[in-house]
Amino acid sequence: MNLNYKLEGNGKTLVFIHGLSDNLNYWQPLVEHLKNDYQILRYDLRGHGLSEEGYDDITMDVYLEDLLYLLDELNLKMVTLAGLSLGGAIALNFAIKHPERVSSMLLMSTFHKVDGESIVIFKKLKNSLEKGFIEFFDEIIPMVLCPKVIEDNMEALNLIKEEASKTANITAYISAIDVCLNQDVEDKLKDITIPTLIFAGKYDEISPLKIQEDLNNKLNNSEIIIFDNVKHNILIGENIDKISNIVKEFI
Repeated sequence: MNLNYKLEGNGKTLVFIHGLSDNLNYWQPLVEHLKNDYQILRYDLRGHGLSEEGYDDITMDVYLEDLLYLLDELNLKMVTLAGLSLGGAIALNFAIKHPERVSSMLLMSTFHKVDGESIVIFKKLKNSLEKGFIEFFDEIIPMVLCPKVIEDNMEALNLIKEEASKTANITAYISAIDVCLNQDVEDKLKDITIPTLIFAGKYDEISPLKIQEDLNNKLNNSEIIIFDNVKHNILIGENIDKISNIVKEFI
């Protein structure tokens, strides 16, 4: 089982974990701001990007084993975990299971549980995936980007859709959605004591703001920063500069 990763820079280690159907390149704009100050590890989740799917059923435990394997192979003892959406859920679970390996967390558009309207959203995404990647892309984009961003970047989005459809691993993405649907660590949040920053989009439909505020309230040592100009994908435009500056002050 080969996992694709990229390790660069020097200093304290940040590990970036991407979300559903994405890959390590998602983090490039933020990495450009941080790579001169930190050692940065980013990797493709199994079945995403250039990482193999493997033969095991994909579960949260499998994602955690992959991350632990990478950290051990690269001799990274203590890290800051930074995750978006599913990546944030993986970070939360890893911090609960391996607290001795995590010094702090950066959680973006992250959910500690999936219920109510979020269940409906994830089931819609799963149903669209079962029809094909194009249908999935058309379903998820209005959930993660505001209308003006979509309108201004329609040509680029269509190109991304066309290119991504050529390599999309539908079965791995469906498994990833099932992992999201099973996410519920609410009763374990009290055990997390490390410093944590939560970055939330005011209009997030996939990880509603109220869920992220609840996450902040239930963690012992956290702060939430709300961006009022985005939905689920907060890492766009001027937010990249803002987030990178906040990260530098935090770590």
